[in-house]
Amino acid sequence: MVSTRVGASRASAGPPARNSSPRAGILLDRDGTIIADHGYVGSVDRVEFIEGSPEAIASFNRANIPVAVVTNQAGVARGMYGIDDVARVHSYVQDQLAEYGARIDLFVYCPYHPEGVVEAFARASEDRKPAPGMAKAAAAALNLDLTASWVVGDRPEDIGLAAAVGASAVYVGPAGHERPGVWSFPNLAAAAPFILERIAV
Repeated sequence: MVSTRVGASRASAGPPARNSSPRAGILLDRDGTIIADHGYVGSVDRVEFIEGSPEAIASFNRANIPVAVVTNQAGVARGMYGIDDVARVHSYVQDQLAEYGARIDLFVYCPYHPEGVVEAFARASEDRKPAPGMAKAAAAALNLDLTASWVVGDRPEDIGLAAAVGASAVYVGPAGHERPGVWSFPNLAAAAPFILERIAV
Protein backbone atom coordinates (compact mmCIF):
# COMPACT_ATOMS: atom_id res chain seq x y z
CA MET A 1 0.00 0.00 0.00
CA VAL A 2 1.17 3.50 -0.81
CA SER A 3 -0.35 6.69 0.53
CA THR A 4 0.41 10.20 -0.65
CA ARG A 5 -0.78 13.68 0.08
CA VAL A 6 -0.58 15.38 -3.29
CA GLY A 7 -0.59 19.15 -2.91
CA ALA A 8 -0.80 18.83 0.84
CA SER A 9 -0.33 22.56 1.29
CA ARG A 10 -3.82 22.99 -0.15
CA ALA A 11 -5.37 20.29 2.02
CA SER A 12 -7.09 22.30 4.76
CA ALA A 13 -9.08 19.29 5.95
CA GLY A 14 -6.00 17.36 7.11
CA PRO A 15 -4.06 16.49 9.02
CA PRO A 16 -6.24 17.13 12.07
CA ALA A 17 -5.13 18.78 15.25
CA ARG A 18 -3.63 16.45 17.84
CA ASN A 19 -6.15 15.05 20.33
CA SER A 20 -9.12 16.06 18.15
CA SER A 21 -12.02 13.63 18.01
CA PRO A 22 -12.22 11.25 15.03
CA ARG A 23 -14.49 12.57 12.32
CA ALA A 24 -16.53 11.32 9.41
CA GLY A 25 -14.86 11.21 6.02
CA ILE A 26 -15.48 10.10 2.47
CA LEU A 27 -13.48 7.30 0.86
CA LEU A 28 -13.76 7.41 -2.92
CA ASP A 29 -12.83 4.78 -5.44
CA ARG A 30 -10.93 6.30 -8.38
CA ASP A 31 -11.61 4.58 -11.73
CA GLY A 32 -15.33 4.47 -12.47
CA THR A 33 -16.13 6.90 -9.66
CA ILE A 34 -14.03 10.04 -10.17
CA ILE A 35 -12.51 9.31 -13.57
CA ALA A 36 -13.70 7.04 -16.35
CA ASP A 37 -12.63 3.43 -16.04
CA HIS A 38 -10.73 2.86 -19.28
CA GLY A 39 -9.02 -0.19 -17.80
CA TYR A 40 -5.69 0.20 -16.02
CA VAL A 41 -5.37 3.99 -16.18
CA GLY A 42 -1.62 4.40 -15.78
CA SER A 43 -0.92 7.61 -17.72
CA VAL A 44 -2.34 11.11 -17.66
CA ASP A 45 -3.52 10.95 -21.27
CA ARG A 46 -6.06 8.33 -20.18
CA VAL A 47 -7.55 10.46 -17.39
CA GLU A 48 -11.10 11.56 -18.17
CA PHE A 49 -13.23 12.98 -15.39
CA ILE A 50 -16.75 11.64 -15.06
CA GLU A 51 -19.15 14.54 -15.50
CA GLY A 52 -19.87 16.30 -12.23
CA SER A 53 -17.29 14.46 -10.13
CA PRO A 54 -14.97 17.45 -9.60
CA GLU A 55 -17.90 19.59 -8.49
CA ALA A 56 -19.06 16.83 -6.13
CA ILE A 57 -15.62 16.66 -4.52
CA ALA A 58 -15.58 20.45 -4.19
CA SER A 59 -18.88 20.27 -2.32
CA PHE A 60 -17.35 17.86 0.20
CA ASN A 61 -14.36 20.19 0.58
CA ARG A 62 -16.60 23.18 1.25
CA ALA A 63 -18.30 21.19 4.00
CA ASN A 64 -14.84 20.51 5.53
CA ILE A 65 -15.26 16.76 5.11
CA PRO A 66 -11.96 14.88 4.58
CA VAL A 67 -11.82 13.13 1.20
CA ALA A 68 -9.50 10.19 0.50
CA VAL A 69 -9.10 8.15 -2.66
CA VAL A 70 -8.66 4.42 -2.01
CA THR A 71 -7.89 2.53 -5.20
CA ASN A 72 -6.69 -0.91 -6.25
CA GLN A 73 -3.90 -0.50 -8.80
CA ALA A 74 -3.13 -4.03 -9.89
CA GLY A 75 -1.61 -2.65 -13.08
CA VAL A 76 1.58 -2.16 -11.08
CA ALA A 77 1.75 -5.84 -10.15
CA ARG A 78 0.84 -6.83 -13.70
CA GLY A 79 3.73 -4.77 -15.11
CA MET A 80 1.48 -2.42 -17.06
CA TYR A 81 2.82 0.70 -15.34
CA GLY A 82 4.90 1.61 -12.31
CA ILE A 83 4.62 3.34 -8.96
CA ASP A 84 5.89 6.58 -10.49
CA ASP A 85 3.14 6.43 -13.11
CA VAL A 86 0.46 6.14 -10.44
CA ALA A 87 1.98 9.14 -8.64
CA ARG A 88 1.92 11.16 -11.87
CA VAL A 89 -1.74 10.30 -12.49
CA HIS A 90 -2.67 11.33 -8.95
CA SER A 91 -0.73 14.57 -9.22
CA TYR A 92 -2.48 15.31 -12.51
CA VAL A 93 -5.89 14.51 -11.02
CA GLN A 94 -5.15 16.87 -8.13
CA ASP A 95 -4.04 19.65 -10.48
CA GLN A 96 -7.17 19.28 -12.60
CA LEU A 97 -9.43 19.25 -9.54
CA ALA A 98 -7.87 22.51 -8.38
CA GLU A 99 -9.41 24.20 -11.41
CA TYR A 100 -12.80 23.39 -9.89
CA GLY A 101 -11.80 24.51 -6.40
CA ALA A 102 -11.59 20.86 -5.35
CA ARG A 103 -8.93 18.63 -3.83
CA ILE A 104 -8.23 15.13 -2.53
CA ASP A 105 -6.78 15.14 0.99
CA LEU A 106 -5.11 11.74 0.65
CA PHE A 107 -4.48 9.20 -2.10
CA VAL A 108 -4.05 5.59 -0.96
CA TYR A 109 -3.53 2.76 -3.44
CA CYS A 110 -2.70 -0.92 -3.43
CA PRO A 111 -0.20 -2.05 -6.09
CA TYR A 112 -0.38 -5.75 -5.13
CA HIS A 113 -2.09 -8.66 -6.83
CA PRO A 114 -1.53 -12.39 -6.27
CA GLU A 115 -1.40 -13.00 -10.05
CA GLY A 116 1.09 -10.22 -10.70
CA VAL A 117 4.19 -10.66 -12.85
CA VAL A 118 6.35 -8.09 -11.02
CA GLU A 119 7.88 -10.05 -8.17
CA ALA A 120 7.88 -7.22 -5.64
CA PHE A 121 4.11 -6.79 -5.99
CA ALA A 122 2.96 -10.32 -6.82
CA ARG A 123 1.21 -11.27 -3.60
CA ALA A 124 -2.05 -11.07 -1.75
CA SER A 125 -2.51 -8.04 0.48
CA GLU A 126 -4.82 -6.88 3.25
CA ASP A 127 -4.70 -3.51 1.52
CA ARG A 128 -6.43 -4.71 -1.62
CA LYS A 129 -10.15 -3.96 -1.55
CA PRO A 130 -12.42 -5.38 -0.21
CA ALA A 131 -9.90 -5.97 2.60
CA PRO A 132 -9.79 -3.04 5.05
CA GLY A 133 -6.11 -2.02 4.92
CA MET A 134 -6.41 1.14 2.82
CA ALA A 135 -9.42 2.40 4.75
CA LYS A 136 -7.58 1.90 8.02
CA ALA A 137 -4.56 3.77 6.65
CA ALA A 138 -6.78 6.67 5.58
CA ALA A 139 -8.42 6.68 9.00
CA ALA A 140 -5.04 6.88 10.72
CA ALA A 141 -3.76 9.65 8.44
CA LEU A 142 -6.90 11.79 8.53
CA ASN A 143 -8.25 10.89 11.99
CA LEU A 144 -11.44 9.34 10.64
CA ASP A 145 -14.20 7.47 12.39
CA LEU A 146 -14.80 4.79 9.77
CA THR A 147 -18.18 3.82 11.22
CA ALA A 148 -19.36 7.40 10.57
CA SER A 149 -17.72 7.56 7.13
CA TRP A 150 -18.90 6.77 3.62
CA VAL A 151 -17.35 4.57 0.93
CA VAL A 152 -18.32 5.40 -2.65
CA GLY A 153 -17.46 3.19 -5.60
CA ASP A 154 -18.61 1.33 -8.67
CA ARG A 155 -17.55 -2.24 -7.88
CA PRO A 156 -18.49 -4.97 -5.40
CA GLU A 157 -15.04 -4.54 -3.84
CA ASP A 158 -16.00 -1.03 -2.76
CA ILE A 159 -19.21 -2.23 -1.18
CA GLY A 160 -17.24 -4.99 0.52
CA LEU A 161 -14.77 -2.45 1.89
CA ALA A 162 -17.61 -0.46 3.43
CA ALA A 163 -18.92 -3.61 5.09
CA ALA A 164 -15.44 -4.55 6.33
CA VAL A 165 -14.99 -1.28 8.22
CA GLY A 166 -18.59 -0.53 9.19
CA ALA A 167 -18.94 2.48 6.88
CA SER A 168 -22.00 3.50 4.90
CA ALA A 169 -21.90 2.32 1.28
CA VAL A 170 -22.85 4.13 -1.91
CA TYR A 171 -22.70 2.43 -5.29
CA VAL A 172 -22.33 4.63 -8.36
CA GLY A 173 -22.92 3.40 -11.89
CA PRO A 174 -25.55 3.14 -14.60
CA ALA A 175 -26.62 -0.39 -13.72
CA GLY A 176 -27.55 0.26 -10.09
CA HIS A 177 -26.90 -2.10 -7.21
CA GLU A 178 -29.47 -4.22 -5.43
CA ARG A 179 -28.26 -4.91 -1.91
CA PRO A 180 -29.83 -4.03 1.43
CA GLY A 181 -28.16 -1.08 3.12
CA VAL A 182 -26.45 0.13 -0.06
CA TRP A 183 -27.60 3.34 -1.71
CA SER A 184 -27.32 3.49 -5.48
CA PHE A 185 -26.86 6.51 -7.75
CA PRO A 186 -25.89 6.94 -11.41
CA ASN A 187 -22.75 8.90 -10.53
CA LEU A 188 -20.88 10.76 -7.79
CA ALA A 189 -22.56 14.06 -8.68
CA ALA A 190 -25.96 12.54 -7.96
CA ALA A 191 -24.76 10.90 -4.75
CA ALA A 192 -23.06 13.95 -3.24
CA PRO A 193 -26.16 15.87 -2.03
CA PHE A 194 -27.53 12.67 -0.46
CA ILE A 195 -24.27 12.07 1.43
CA LEU A 196 -23.98 15.71 2.52
CA GLU A 197 -27.44 15.63 4.03
CA ARG A 198 -26.56 12.62 6.15
CA ILE A 199 -22.91 12.86 7.08
CA ALA A 200 -21.98 14.07 10.56
CA VAL A 201 -19.28 16.75 10.60
